[in-house]
Amino acid sequence: MRLHAHRAFTLVELLVVIAIIAVLVSILLPSLASVRRAARTTVCLSNVRQLEVAHTLYTNDHREILIDAGLGHGGLTLAQRSWPVVLAEYASGPVALRSPGDDSPHWSVREPTGPGGNTTGVTLREYLDLAQNSPSLGTTPALARWTSYGLNNFTTRFATPFVLDPVTNRRYGPWERLSKIPRPHATVHFLMMTRGRAPGSAPFATSDHVHAEEWDQFGAEDAPTVANTQMEINAHGAQRGNAAKPSTESIANYGFLDGHAESLRFRAVYRYGFDNRFFPDFAN
Repeated sequence: MRLHAHRAFTLVELLVVIAIIAVLVSILLPSLASVRRAARTTVCLSNVRQLEVAHTLYTNDHREILIDAGLGHGGLTLAQRSWPVVLAEYASGPVALRSPGDDSPHWSVREPTGPGGNTTGVTLREYLDLAQNSPSLGTTPALARWTSYGLNNFTTRFATPFVLDPVTNRRYGPWERLSKIPRPHATVHFLMMTRGRAPGSAPFATSDHVHAEEWDQFGAEDAPTVANTQMEINAHGAQRGNAAKPSTESIANYGFLDGHAESLRFRAVYRYGFDNRFFPDFAN
């Protein structure tokens, strides 16, 4: 009777196989990371479109009056009229308030819609429960992050900027109605709020709007840095090799008043104070 010996892998063969697997993994991992980033951007863009669709229904019911902000920088202020509260009844389902990948530490530790953050502040759900039982609920600084998204303050009544032309003394605005927006397709409406990690950005991480008229206060070159303290301008991509520093190449998602949404570089929506897509009179 002849016995057949089973030949085992040699150590060299095992090392070769391991090396091949390591090479394949190193090739595939960047591609998988890119696919995940693209998927997050797509889902986030869909969220912004849904917000704009709900907003269109709102304006139809309110004679073209635009949805308002109501969350101050760190407090509830006029939360009952803030858009995360008001827009809920116009969405086809739960309002998509959280962008995928938004790991802001300003989410509540009790946040039910995803991984919690570090704050013990009031969540949106908790506020609605409190407001139902106590309609006269006052302001409080203990506010958690309610949303990844926010409004261009030019389109609000809560935070409308006072803009005066220094040459003609013309007073611009207000822009509280859709009929007062010259180019809705070019005017930014919803944007991505800062996650609160950049220096000086924490108060805006729990707000529901930005102050775009402030961004060029130190000059156009510093506008990306100032803007990044209020919104997450590099939420979906930054300048290659310089991801930690906001720049005009930073990419985020934006919703527009005609209802569409786009992923755009910061330079496509903002250049300086009288040349940007936030200021309705000059949006193009």
